[in-house]
Amino acid sequence: MKNSEDILWVTRVLLWNDERAFRRLMEKYLPQVRRYFLVQTMGNQATSDDLTQETFIKAWQGIGGFRGLSSFSTWLYRIAFNTFMNHTRSAACQTTPIDDERTAYEIADEGPPPRWQEEALQNAICLLNEKERHCITLFYLEEMSIKEIQKITGYPAGSIKAYLSRGRNNLEKILKSDERER
Repeated sequence: MKNSEDILWVTRVLLWNDERAFRRLMEKYLPQVRRYFLVQTMGNQATSDDLTQETFIKAWQGIGGFRGLSSFSTWLYRIAFNTFMNHTRSAACQTTPIDDERTAYEIADEGPPPRWQEEALQNAICLLNEKERHCITLFYLEEMSIKEIQKITGYPAGSIKAYLSRGRNNLEKILKSDERER
């Protein structure tokens, strides 16, 4: 069970302040957290890297607050979500789309799943509103359940389902519109 391995590493961090154990957790989750931020920031690599680093610093500083009521990954994504929400509230928030021709997945050194490969889909996701983008990213890209998304975002389950439905519909409209323009 993958959660038992995470609990082992968290326990080592808590009992012995074991930085190597935390590094193991970080190595395991860094690509996913970074990919999450790349999607949320519309491919802005520098901002994504900063937010990823900030998330892991907060996780290290707050690991004593992890109670095991949810998986470590859900707890970590909650920190990532809050970090992003704080970032978007700041006056200095300037999220700009990706400049080069690589997708956010290529930048993250992750092989893209086939359903996300097209650049048009990546661009369409950037056009969704923030709540739809969060839910679509967590549900489809990170393959989290409604319950996990609820714990991460604090959104009610019904709202998450609505954001997913509207997000899918909006993606379909955007992609169809994009096809007609070609």
